[in-house]
Amino acid sequence: MRKIFTIDDLFIALVAAVGYGFTFEVPKNLGYPEWLCAVICIVVGFALEGLEHKIVFSETIQKKPAYRFTAFAVILFIFLTALNNIPEYMGETMLEYVMVQYQFVIIPPLLVFAFNVALRQYRIKKIRERYGDGSKGFVFDDLLKKIELDKINRQNQPIHGAFDTNLAVKTKNGVFVGFKEKDTIFFTGIPYAKPPVGELRWKAPEPLPESEEVFEAKYLGASAIQVDYDGSPLKHHRQSEDCLTINICIESKKTTRKKPVIVIFHHGDFSYGSSADPLLSGDNFTKVYPDTVGVTFNYRIGIFGFIDFSEVPGGEDYPDALNLGL
Repeated sequence: MRKIFTIDDLFIALVAAVGYGFTFEVPKNLGYPEWLCAVICIVVGFALEGLEHKIVFSETIQKKPAYRFTAFAVILFIFLTALNNIPEYMGETMLEYVMVQYQFVIIPPLLVFAFNVALRQYRIKKIRERYGDGSKGFVFDDLLKKIELDKINRQNQPIHGAFDTNLAVKTKNGVFVGFKEKDTIFFTGIPYAKPPVGELRWKAPEPLPESEEVFEAKYLGASAIQVDYDGSPLKHHRQSEDCLTINICIESKKTTRKKPVIVIFHHGDFSYGSSADPLLSGDNFTKVYPDTVGVTFNYRIGIFGFIDFSEVPGGEDYPDALNLGL
């Protein structure tokens, strides 16, 4: 988390404040009306401040302290040169000019800067109160209080008897019955391959058999086996090697028109993560992308998805193990 303010911020504020003063006073001394001076001040001053900010906070300058102080020195030299020459051009001494600037032009921006620092400090305080300082991941305590842990860990079951055909989709692997929330229909936890367990562990995924059975598609499938991280809501979600499931959300409005599909891979550096992550919730997906089909899914990660057996006796029996996650 970035510091509330740095010496870079203060330096930019000081120099930029004088820059705003220059861009107001110079046009004024040239006889421009005050309203036009104000416009020039805002436009040119803002552009110069943005340029200064871009230079000081560039990746190259921030790489080493020596680069930062060199940039400070160059900008300060330009600033002092202008401060020494421009007032003389306008028939004023540098001291008189600086006094005017600090009274009417520099002090207000510095007060605004101080206010922004205080506001930034307040916002960071609130973020830390809610999520912690980020050292152990973000803590979703408030979120977890609202989640029914038993509900998110339920498993889809076969359906025997009547079901809502408006929420059902027939596939070659069975009929899957989803659920509707507002204007979205969800189908969650649908298996897309045989469970990669037992003899199929560390083997390429195999297709499911054809079926006429009816299944629920209401609950998320298990997350892949992974390390638990403090503060992550995923530590409360069940894990299993049997994790090859897919989730689909689509607008509830009926249509025969084909729609583009947006597939989202969950994050986690191939070592953790799951489609159960609240960041991947499809609640607002169809609101943002009403004419698409949204897809998230789980896949093998860690040693179950990426392990090299080439140097292990018998490893030749697992040629796909190195890249099963993908």
